Amino acid sequence: MIRAIVGTVAVLAGFAVVENAGNASTGPAGACRTTQAYALLHAGESVPVRAAPTPEAPVLGALSTGSSTSDIVASVVTLTGSQSGWARIALDSKDYTAADGGRHEYGWVPADLLAVDSRLDGAITVYDRPGLLGSVIKRISGEDEKFRVVGCSGDLLRVINAKHGNVWIDRWCATGESCRG
Repeated sequence: MIRAIVGTVAVLAGFAVVENAGNASTGPAGACRTTQAYALLHAGESVPVRAAPTPEAPVLGALSTGSSTSDIVASVVTLTGSQSGWARIALDSKDYTAADGGRHEYGWVPADLLAVDSRLDGAITVYDRPGLLGSVIKRISGEDEKFRVVGCSGDLLRVINAKHGNVWIDRWCATGESCRG
């Protein structure tokens, strides 16, 4: 009887570890595939890019738009990981300006600054969570929706919007060449 109870507790503890390992944007940096996303910035606005995923970290540079012709401009960045609500981006964007001569390869911005959309040919699969414990909620096809990025894990992106809530998606669009016209 005691062995059965201990065994049950061990199995449940194991599920809790697996569940928490990939269920948020708190995984280690680099825990997702490299992908594109965009930051919507007002003309002249700049966003500090930090050395670590915290508001107290030193500023490495800034994302900003040089355009004054449009009210809102999309600045495309390369997302390489996420942690605690922050997105790790490659600092090779044309809209990135280094504060210290450009010695860094990666930096951190608030993840919800980034967005993607659903303008793709074919269906986007929506999951309730990533990994083995995730289930398909629905498929999105032919809709033009914007999602705020929350984080990433493996091949999935954690996003949020008013229609679908806080979900994980397997496909998204961030640049003109991969988007449906």
